[in-house]
Amino acid sequence: KKKPKVCKERDKTKAQADWPLELPAQTPVGRPSPQLEEVEPRFLEFEQDPTNWRELASPEALSKLNKKETKRQEVINELFATEHAHVRMLSVLQMVFSKPLEREALLSTTELAAIFPNLDEIIDMHYNFYENLKKLRGDDNFIVRSISPTVLNRFGGTEGEWFQKLTARFCSHQSWALDQIKMVPYMHSHSDSVCPQCRRLQLKDIIPIEMQRLTKYPLLLENIAKSTEDLEEKEKIQQSAECCRKILNHVNEEVKEMENLLIERPST
Repeated sequence: KKKPKVCKERDKTKAQADWPLELPAQTPVGRPSPQLEEVEPRFLEFEQDPTNWRELASPEALSKLNKKETKRQEVINELFATEHAHVRMLSVLQMVFSKPLEREALLSTTELAAIFPNLDEIIDMHYNFYENLKKLRGDDNFIVRSISPTVLNRFGGTEGEWFQKLTARFCSHQSWALDQIKMVPYMHSHSDSVCPQCRRLQLKDIIPIEMQRLTKYPLLLENIAKSTEDLEEKEKIQQSAECCRKILNHVNEEVKEMENLLIERPST
């Protein structure tokens, strides 16, 4: 299946043409606030925090681990648990904000695509990565032996390039998106009191999570590598961490470039 082409938003005219979006000042009279989208079955498990690996691995297997390997498993578990949390928050972004706004036609398809660019695809990428980590844990009886093929496949090669393109587009729009959401009361009025799924976070807190997640991957992978004794496995994990750093650097450049274009945009 051919993957859709992702625009890098490098063209100043295109960036300026996006300004400003004509967003509704309020929910139209007589129209109720959008109802939350029904949770996809695949996301139901994300309402509960994952069980720690120590509770799942056998006591006999745990007793055979030395201090360094135990530390390694702790960091792998942290990668898994934080990916779980990230998928959950991305699904909240989709379920609480993007889909209801689309269904109720409070924003046009073009406006939604500009505020939440490639959100569905980003969710799929992170969900698939989480599922691969989950399978890895299950296959190894919750003491992961080799994680390098899974992380290299995610962050290296053509899959890594695709991940970079999608995340760069999403993250480069976040400053602009944060400005736009102030214009739609529904999008910035949700708090924990009316939306427990948000866990006290508002949309302005959720929009930056993808960028925040990108900064965590190199650190987690480097910490896994530090506690990995097998030299070949260690080298491949370090290679994965380097791929993550390159992705992060590229995304940072895209974010800066878009911010500069927005500063130069014509006044309206």
